[in-house]
Amino acid sequence: MTKKKEEAIIDCVKSFEEMADLVLIQLTLLEKYMLLNDRKEMNNILSRIEENENKIDEFEVIISDKFISSIILFQPVASDIRKLNSIYRISINLERIGDVVLNIVQSIESIKETAEYEAMQDVLMNMLVSGVTMVEKSLLSFLNNDDSYAEWTIKNDEIVDDMNRKLLKNSVSKAKVSEKTREMLLSYMDLKNIITNMERIADHATNIAEASIYSMQGTDIRHKGIGTHHSETENI
Repeated sequence: MTKKKEEAIIDCVKSFEEMADLVLIQLTLLEKYMLLNDRKEMNNILSRIEENENKIDEFEVIISDKFISSIILFQPVASDIRKLNSIYRISINLERIGDVVLNIVQSIESIKETAEYEAMQDVLMNMLVSGVTMVEKSLLSFLNNDDSYAEWTIKNDEIVDDMNRKLLKNSVSKAKVSEKTREMLLSYMDLKNIITNMERIADHATNIAEASIYSMQGTDIRHKGIGTHHSETENI
């Protein structure tokens, strides 16, 4: 049993590492996408991002299943439970980062050719690089059992947020755009902040609802939809 338990944990870690690598690839593709102007190359990267996003979604469900199976079948010791639980929690956040990458690309699609995007491109890239660095260090912390990277990420979160806000406002203030456009951009910044936080409330509510359905029906509906699985449950 001990050997099977170790193999189960190693298998879960392997899936996690593959998922983490894929999310880092997504962030690299996003950086490339933001710098491109060639439509053919942009479409190629977009296709890769969409394909990878589906794989990331699959990884989250796979890791969730492996996490539950390992706990139920092998009753691991406390240290292994903490590791498995951390993998599960991190995988959820990696999946959300994958969603964010796709959302950003889709938003860029609609504003890529505008003067507003051109004025903001440098500061947006700076924000992305800061975020990518935090993701990389937080993952290195877990994979290398190095808490210094985790502490750095946590301490720098508010610093980076504040730096990005100041850079964004400074970039808008100095942008070579009309006063009307400048005022519009500043207003959009505040509005976007409100919308983003409201969206997070709805996202968390959805997560709770999905967990509730899983608790009652034993069905994982994430990334798959409600109707199909509900009908399958009724037919069992």
